[in-house]
Amino acid sequence: MTGRLVTSDAARAGELRHLAVCFTLDDGRDLLYDDTRRFGRLQHLSAEAWLERDAELGIEPLSDRFTADALWRLTKRTRSPIRNFLLDQGKVAGVGNIYALEALFLAGIRPTRRGHRVTRREARRLRDALRDILSRAIRHRGTTFSDYRDASGEVGGFEPLLKVYGREGRPCTRCGTPIKRKVLTNRSAFYCPRCQA
Repeated sequence: MTGRLVTSDAARAGELRHLAVCFTLDDGRDLLYDDTRRFGRLQHLSAEAWLERDAELGIEPLSDRFTADALWRLTKRTRSPIRNFLLDQGKVAGVGNIYALEALFLAGIRPTRRGHRVTRREARRLRDALRDILSRAIRHRGTTFSDYRDASGEVGGFEPLLKVYGREGRPCTRCGTPIKRKVLTNRSAFYCPRCQA
C-alpha cells in the first residue's frame, strides 16, 4: 500500500498530494494521513467499539499467540490459496502482499498452494518465516517503491532485501530459476517454481 501517516515536522512541502485528513496532536504538531491510492479507511471508535473490531482481527504474527500449531489449525480450515489466506485480516492480522510472498518464499511454499494442504512442518516454517520477514521489515522501516515514508518521513530500506516480490523473470537468489508471476484475486503473486513447492 502507498498511504502513509506522517507528522507535520516530518512532511516535506508539496509532498502530500493526497491529504485525506489532518489531526492536531497535544504537542501542536499535526498527524497527516496521505492516501495516494484511496485504499485506506479511518474510523473513530469508542473503547468498546475498538474491542469489538479488534476481536474480528486474526492472530498478530509477532504475538506469543501466533504459534505454529495455531497457524496450522487455521490453514486446515481453508481451501483458498495460502497467499490469500495470509492476506485475510480475519485470520492473520497485519500481513500484506509483499511480506506474505517473501515469507512464503523463505518457507518454501508456493503461494498458490491450497491452505488445507500445508503440512504441520510447513506451518512451522511459515510461522518462523513470517516472524523473521516482519521483524526485519520493521527494523528496515518498511518497503519503499515510490512515495512511501514512515511517520518520521523516512523511506523504507527493505526493498533491496526482497527475494521474489516484483522480480518476475529475474533469477532466484537461491537457485537461479527465473521468478514467476501469477495473478491471484487481482493481486500479483511472485514465486520461484523450483524453490517453492
